[in-house]
Amino acid sequence: MSAGDSSPRVVVLEDAEAVARHAADALARAIDDARAEGRLLHVALAGGATPQRAYELLREVEGSWAHVHLWLGDERCVPEDDAEANVRMVRESLLAGERDGEPVLHVVPTPEVPEDAAWLYGLEVLAHMPEAVFDIVLLGMGPDGHTCSLFPGHPGLRVREAPVAAIRDSPKPPPERVTLTLPVVRRARLTLLLVSGEGKRDALAAALAGDESIPLALLGHDLDEVACDRAAAPSGR
Repeated sequence: MSAGDSSPRVVVLEDAEAVARHAADALARAIDDARAEGRLLHVALAGGATPQRAYELLREVEGSWAHVHLWLGDERCVPEDDAEANVRMVRESLLAGERDGEPVLHVVPTPEVPEDAAWLYGLEVLAHMPEAVFDIVLLGMGPDGHTCSLFPGHPGLRVREAPVAAIRDSPKPPPERVTLTLPVVRRARLTLLLVSGEGKRDALAAALAGDESIPLALLGHDLDEVACDRAAAPSGR
């Protein structure tokens, strides 16, 4: 989003519920289209309250998801049943109901060493997508502008070859995580960022202005769409 780059589409909605509904509708359309075309759909999911609400809404959508592969954009190195685990949140929201034709959920291995977890998950990504190109990457954002587990100034931002990176000393607990890397997020066919709350307004404004101290700004023109509520919308939006 620096000078000369095309800017993402910014959709300003009334509140966080509307942002979640917007995301659920976009994902439902993509799932339906892929089913109709007879192709697989690989989706990387975000953590956070607004994405979680989107998943709760999305689970009501009817039809088979047997063609859908669900991945985690990042995960905390904790047991799968830990309250901090994104996979637990996905199971309790998006996958809580039953349907004809369940999606494939790719769980991040959680050994004690995050480098092992990142290596194993990266191998799984490449086994299903040799070029590591996701159809959709759903993103959230923290008040500091981090997305996935890519934090400002963190060495994880510099990973270029591996599809998944280990994160140690995360400024947000828990400290050990794994995350999709910046190049993988940028290669996605569609990147959709969800932002809600006044506390994220300044970081979103800085990212959209191209402030590269904000990890989201590093996506440049590869960030396709931002859906935010009025509280998070930068001035003039």
